[in-house]
Amino acid sequence: MRTQLIAPIAALVFSCVSSAVTAAETTSCNVVNLMPALWQSIHGPRAAKEVRKAVVDPNSALYNADFVSLPTGAKWEEEVKREQAYVKSNRKDIEAVEKYLSAYVQPYMTAFKETFPDYQCDYTFYIAPSFGRMDGSAASVDGRHVVIFAPDVIPKYHKVSELKVLIDHETFHIYHHQSTGVYGASEEVLPTIEEALWGEGLATFVSAKMNPDASMDTVMLQPGIPEGAKPYLADIAKELLTHLDEKDKPTYAAYFMAGSPPKGYPPRAGYYVGLLIAQSLAERYSLPELAHLKGPELHELLVSQLKQLAAAR
Repeated sequence: MRTQLIAPIAALVFSCVSSAVTAAETTSCNVVNLMPALWQSIHGPRAAKEVRKAVVDPNSALYNADFVSLPTGAKWEEEVKREQAYVKSNRKDIEAVEKYLSAYVQPYMTAFKETFPDYQCDYTFYIAPSFGRMDGSAASVDGRHVVIFAPDVIPKYHKVSELKVLIDHETFHIYHHQSTGVYGASEEVLPTIEEALWGEGLATFVSAKMNPDASMDTVMLQPGIPEGAKPYLADIAKELLTHLDEKDKPTYAAYFMAGSPPKGYPPRAGYYVGLLIAQSLAERYSLPELAHLKGPELHELLVSQLKQLAAAR
C-alpha cells in the first residue's frame, strides 16, 4: 500500500542474505541509488533537461503515472527550480539520509527475514528523489513490487535515527502483499477501507514490534495521532465499519491520508485504529500468522474488532 505522508545511481546492488537460508535459496534486492545522478544534473540553467535525462527517463519503472508521477513542460521546469533551491539549502541533511540508507538497507532486509522467514527480497529498492511527492512508499507497478525512499523529502519529516521504523513499515507492505496477494503493496491506488485499515494498521504494529524503543509518534509516522484519535474511537470505528467493503474516497482520505479531517480527529487516524486491532489479534496470532490472514476469516475478525471499538465509551 502506498504510504505517502504528504498529499499517505549508479546501481548499488546488495545481496539480502539471511543466515537462516542457504545461498541456493536466497533472492536479492537491487538497491538502486539515484542520488549521485541527481547531484550531477540538478545544478545549472539546463537542470530540468539534465535531470530528466539522467534520473527520470532511464528509470521508468519508478517514474511513471502509477507511482512517482512527474509533470512535463513548464510545470516540470518550475518543479526542478524548487528542487534546486531545496537541495542547495539542505544538502547536508539529504546526504545524511542517502548515506544511512546506502549503509543499512541490506542489513535491515536480512533482519526482516529473521522475523518473516518466507519474505522474498526480490524487488528494487530505490534511494531516489521523489521531487516532493513522498518520503517512502511501496507499491506494485505492472506486476512488480517496488519501493522508494526519497532523501529529498525524508529530512522534512523524519530524523535519521528513526528511519528503521519507516523502512520496516514499507518492507512489511511488500511482504504483506507477497503473503496475501491482497493487502500491502498492491497496484490499487484506491483500496477498500478494509484493505487500508488492515494493511496500514498491521504495518504500523509490525514496525512497532520490530522497534520496541521507538515512540508511538515515531511508529505512527507523525505526531499526535493516538492522543487526538482516542476521544473519537467509537465514532471512527462506526464509520470504518459502515464503509469496510467499499472503495470510498472520502472515507479513505479522512482516515488514511494527510490533511485536515473536518471532525476534529487527526489525519490518518485509521492507522491507529488498525494498530489497535492488530495489537488485540496478536494475543491469538504470531506476527507471521497475522501477515497471512485474509478472506472471510480476517473479515470476520475485523468486523468483530470494529464493533467492540464502536461499543466502547
